[in-house]
Amino acid sequence: MTTLGVLKKSTNQVHPGLKLHFDYWLLLAAAGLVVVGMLVVYSSTFDLGLLAKESSSYYIRRQFIALLLGVGASVVIMQFDYHLLRRFSVPLMVFTLLLLGSLLLIGEAFLGAQRGFWEGSFQPSELSKLAMILYIAHWLSSKGERIKLISYGLIPFSVIVGIVCALIVRQPDLSTSMLIAIVSFTLFFVAGADWRQFAAVGALGGVVFVVLINALPHAAARVEAYRVGWGNPELAGYHVQRALAALANGGWFGVGLGESTQKFGPLPAAHTDGAFAVLGEELGLFGALLVIGLFLMLAWRGVRTAMRARDSYGFLLAIGITCWLSYQALINVAVITAIIPFTGIPLPFLSYGGSSLLMSLIGVGILLNISRDAALTKRPQKRTQASNRLANQPKIT
Repeated sequence: MTTLGVLKKSTNQVHPGLKLHFDYWLLLAAAGLVVVGMLVVYSSTFDLGLLAKESSSYYIRRQFIALLLGVGASVVIMQFDYHLLRRFSVPLMVFTLLLLGSLLLIGEAFLGAQRGFWEGSFQPSELSKLAMILYIAHWLSSKGERIKLISYGLIPFSVIVGIVCALIVRQPDLSTSMLIAIVSFTLFFVAGADWRQFAAVGALGGVVFVVLINALPHAAARVEAYRVGWGNPELAGYHVQRALAALANGGWFGVGLGESTQKFGPLPAAHTDGAFAVLGEELGLFGALLVIGLFLMLAWRGVRTAMRARDSYGFLLAIGITCWLSYQALINVAVITAIIPFTGIPLPFLSYGGSSLLMSLIGVGILLNISRDAALTKRPQKRTQASNRLANQPKIT
């Protein structure tokens, strides 16, 4: 076999090492958040487990099962081309709509809301975050420049997002519907939508959001408590006061892992909505900034993955997942630090909740898949160019 033939054969094969070439910094950021999250979950639930389930490890075991499922799902996703997800986007969207609809009919009520099945262990609204991103990324990438037309872009897009958000608002869960709407319209904007349409829809969405706040008594009460607390922190809502007390008690380096006092009753929902407050009390400002730094790294690597994707579908998919995790973390931290009115939205990877952790890990798995795909499509090209240069060298006889 000639030298040229050997070189051509080698360029048609993918080096086994490249199969593992994904964004290690992205993986490191996610792994760091998971580790901290498992510590926070156990710290904030061992007493609750003893009181409610007579087992201090009850909640951490359930969270660990979700972790194993999420890691397993991510490993499976890494084994195939992420473009295969296109085939599942529509069926998954239909399945999600059926779940959201059935939830309103047969879902279990808890604290005045119907958000989950099986004692709240599965919440369809968490699945809807990922399902919407998969569907919209496919839909927008297939439309191309036609999304600038009202009949092809704005109207059907608004209908899709409106139906999903309306079903979630009915639970009621205004914060999750707001998150899905913001992520969806971010994708609509970066996909190349006409800025005037985007501005019009943004204004309309703002009006609808204000109307919903005033129509839902619990949302209106939270906004009023925020308004009062802004002028006088001592008059802020009880949840906000306890969260701020936890952060203040933590100081620079915290009171120590597992030593939080606010989690033992004073801080409501310490293991879910208040996870960042528990973290701040036990690990202090240093620990809180470390977690924020990990989220910033996750966002940076997610955007970098999107910019290196080989097509618009990969770009939109990576941007959507990155915005979802980043926006949700930003909202939760802003709530705990009293920057925005209180809203019950979990902190990705840190808050207790199997559905949230599972979906977040699957999202990271898709990001890792896209980053690996970018490496597989770029490195062989470089190797081919090098091989061509070698092939053009004079042969030694």
